[in-house]
Amino acid sequence: MFTNFQRNTVAMVLVVLGMTTTALARPDSETAMPKPDRTTASVVTIEEFSDFQCPYCARGADTMKEVLKDYPGKVKLVFRNMPLPFHPHALVAAKAFTAVRLQSPKLGCAFRDELFANQHELAEQGESYLYALASQLGVDVSKMKTDMAGDQVAKSLAEDQQLANTHGFNGTPSFMIGTVAITGARPYSEFKKIIDQQLGQ
Repeated sequence: MFTNFQRNTVAMVLVVLGMTTTALARPDSETAMPKPDRTTASVVTIEEFSDFQCPYCARGADTMKEVLKDYPGKVKLVFRNMPLPFHPHALVAAKAFTAVRLQSPKLGCAFRDELFANQHELAEQGESYLYALASQLGVDVSKMKTDMAGDQVAKSLAEDQQLANTHGFNGTPSFMIGTVAITGARPYSEFKKIIDQQLGQ
């Protein structure tokens, strides 16, 4: 015959065994090991390293327009200056673009697009074309010239070049697509493949 104390002890043991069995049978319970986080980016940032006198960069810029059109809200484009030393007007064009962007990001985008669309005029007219284009777009040219010679523009270009060096880029166009680096004017399909991978699609 079991005493009351023995009955209570047996009951407690059975309850503990039942709890342990339940926990072992449920791998999704709080006692299980946490699952690895496999979430992917909801927005992919593309850094575009470019030179306004590079014809391949103009092609790359057109590809970026297509990317932004096909991935609304899923791709963030960051344009970075990487003027190459053998292009005589690339550095001053980079300074001009950065100065215009300081006045207005919207005007900066328009200025950048016009530069890529009219590279032959930049090659022929040089710095004077930059001021003429800026005036046509409604930019304050006097302020633009002041900013081009200022510390803020110099710092922006230096930071872009440092990032290019960090990524190991030595030619244009070059791109950081999320965590993937590619160089050259690649076809749209290559960008799409990498972007979809970054988004987990």
